[in-house]
Amino acid sequence: MVARLYDEGMRALISGASGYIGQALTKSLLERGDEVVHLVRREADSDVDVTEVRWDASDPDSVDVEDIGVVDAVFNFSGATVAKRWNSDYLKVIADSRIVTTETLVEICRRLESPPSVLVTASGVAVYGDRGDEQLTEASKRGEGILAEIAVPWEAATAKALEFGVRTATARFGIVMSADDGALPVLVRPFKWGLGGRLGDGRQWTPWIHLDDAVSALLFITEDERLDGPVNVVSPGLVRNRDLTQAIGEVLGKPSFGWMPATVARIVIGNYIQELAIDSKLVIPEKLMDAGFEFRYRDLRECLRNELGDQTAEAA
Repeated sequence: MVARLYDEGMRALISGASGYIGQALTKSLLERGDEVVHLVRREADSDVDVTEVRWDASDPDSVDVEDIGVVDAVFNFSGATVAKRWNSDYLKVIADSRIVTTETLVEICRRLESPPSVLVTASGVAVYGDRGDEQLTEASKRGEGILAEIAVPWEAATAKALEFGVRTATARFGIVMSADDGALPVLVRPFKWGLGGRLGDGRQWTPWIHLDDAVSALLFITEDERLDGPVNVVSPGLVRNRDLTQAIGEVLGKPSFGWMPATVARIVIGNYIQELAIDSKLVIPEKLMDAGFEFRYRDLRECLRNELGDQTAEAA
């Protein structure tokens, strides 16, 4: 692993820290002895383990940068959930909550007395679109789709930090596996009803990563100055959707013979499911592997046993 840049600990600023990745990252930082500052939309709470600074995500003037102080790294997790039925109004919410918020955060970083060393913004592999069996690395062009279109101005907003010397990285996450939140509880639910099975034809590649590896990768990115631009935060353990659903069934001791056609899924689950889970994305974490990042969970079944072990008896 790369040597730590911040031998005496670092001070990190996090937006969107209430999400499960932000919470896990905050916990890891505090356990390492780092200092953490959260940007929050509610009234700041002084009775917590982190420093809270209230902000309006659309207005950089809403923050007194002296309240933030000096920070080494900034993590940007702000953004409305994409796992909700899309219409034109909600798509604007998705876009603004990423693009406008990032523009605001970059401007706040510019106004700090000393700019941070690195800005890491969360994104997703949906930027690659539906690419079949094509191997996709960070050098691959973006694909077609609504989320891919949103990614263009979003990543451009992040890149503006380069103008004042901040290294920027965009963490393109696959499915982040955690039993407590995110996509995994949704995937598990049909199996508990005996209805588990593949989605669509099941041949689509489904990038994934364990939550612990996702957090470790974020910290690794802050430490390795070679990492900038898009970084695929996915496991090298490549699986198709049918492999994923079969593995969930095996770990839970439940059948996985069910099948939900893509057209039905878009109606029953929501139109967003096409880009998030039906489109095929064979994503390779090339930059992380080349930089020597050590994945703890390369095997999907080991990952699922770690997360779902306590649910096996419950599912029986």
